[in-house]
Amino acid sequence: MADVAERIEQLCLALDDGELPGYAARAGVGEVLARVLAAVAERGPDPALTPDLDALDDAFARFGLGMPTQAERAYEPLDGLDGHPVVQVWTCPAPRPCTRIEAAADTSSPPCAATGSPLALTRLPT
Repeated sequence: MADVAERIEQLCLALDDGELPGYAARAGVGEVLARVLAAVAERGPDPALTPDLDALDDAFARFGLGMPTQAERAYEPLDGLDGHPVVQVWTCPAPRPCTRIEAAADTSSPPCAATGSPLALTRLPT
């Protein structure tokens, strides 16, 4: 299992879209989330937060929303569908590209400082 600092990092990333607090409230762990965030702001990642992080993961998993403090994800293909899972990433647009890859978290392409062109949207098999 990930250490507390890694779990807080995952929670921070999950908070980026702004919907996590609402989901936490509906899952009955809104106060737990508020307590974790206050503790992180006050003293940073603390091993004493483990029970609260576990409670968040358990509540979210019961609602089918995954575990917001865990990075590990399992892929299970849907019945009747073929193919491979992919992620969309931004890659170097140069004719001989460098190894730069960024998650395509939004719809706007970041610029390539070397070429001046926008990064290319690429589907990367996982």
